[in-house]
Amino acid sequence: MTSQELTIEIFKRVKKHKLIIIFTALFFTALLAIYALKTPVTYTSVSTIFPLSASSDNNATTSALSALFSGGDNTKGFTDDASVNIIELALSRTTREEVAAMRDSSRGNKTLAELLISDINKHRSFLEPKIQMPADHAGCISVAAKILKDALSATINKNNSFVLTYTGRSPELVRTISYGFINKISTFYIDLKREKAKRDFEFASSKVDSLRRVMHSKDNQIIAIDKRTLFTNTDKMEFRVPTENLITEKQMLRQQYAIAVANQQNASYKLQKATPVMQVLDRPEPPYDVQKRSPLIYSIIGFVIGLFLSIGYFSIRLLVTYARSEAHKAIYGERISSNKTAPVIVS
Repeated sequence: MTSQELTIEIFKRVKKHKLIIIFTALFFTALLAIYALKTPVTYTSVSTIFPLSASSDNNATTSALSALFSGGDNTKGFTDDASVNIIELALSRTTREEVAAMRDSSRGNKTLAELLISDINKHRSFLEPKIQMPADHAGCISVAAKILKDALSATINKNNSFVLTYTGRSPELVRTISYGFINKISTFYIDLKREKAKRDFEFASSKVDSLRRVMHSKDNQIIAIDKRTLFTNTDKMEFRVPTENLITEKQMLRQQYAIAVANQQNASYKLQKATPVMQVLDRPEPPYDVQKRSPLIYSIIGFVIGLFLSIGYFSIRLLVTYARSEAHKAIYGERISSNKTAPVIVS
């Protein structure tokens, strides 16, 4: 069979089964069009966060961002005091569970976990299974945290700003959840900075109080010795040496006390300026990036798929026969017919 004969036979079979081929193509067209229509629309919010710190911590834009985000290196912590990566913080299970546990007063004071599960069941495609609402609160939070993990992404852009992206199926819920993540991340960072400064101040204050008590104890000892030696000769070694030792120790304590007070004042200043401001440059407000499957494009794709599948089904035997014939010719070559006679040479 030649290629021309193969083409003619394929056209004959297509003409013979044209109704079935058209029906198959229309079936796949309708199937993919329904799939595109049933696929839920997604909304993506993008938030950009920038830290505003005290002047000593924010001499330049680069230094502030370097202090918060470790110069844009995702492998480093975002503070010098606490080795916490802000991307790991945003994507951590604790943060996701805290966001899922938040309640929305405008929607019957329901948790975001309940609203999220209900929204997914409401906008799910026909290929997605329905998510069962857990009976207990902890189970509901756990399921929602897993859903948030796939819908959330966090990066640091080339300007060293923190970019938070969330994708959902409801624009109202996307806005609420995005603000929830921003608040939780900001609160964690602010509390961390304040907690460290607060502990430094408490340590310095306790050191000052301890040295003050020791100094008062030395004063009481000196006064007690002075009372005991009121009618005695204080030039004797047994009375003079303890007094001199106490005075020397008190001088040393005064030096330590002065250093401790300076550290306390420094810690007090740090505690005062430790609270940074997390400024949201790009708020998660509409319009969002909308992603929707086009029914027209999927209909065209379905029609082409159905056309090729149906034509291939009716032509597969011809194609196999043609392929085997060509393979046989390639291996064994053309056979010479046995009824051909040898040429006669005339002299």
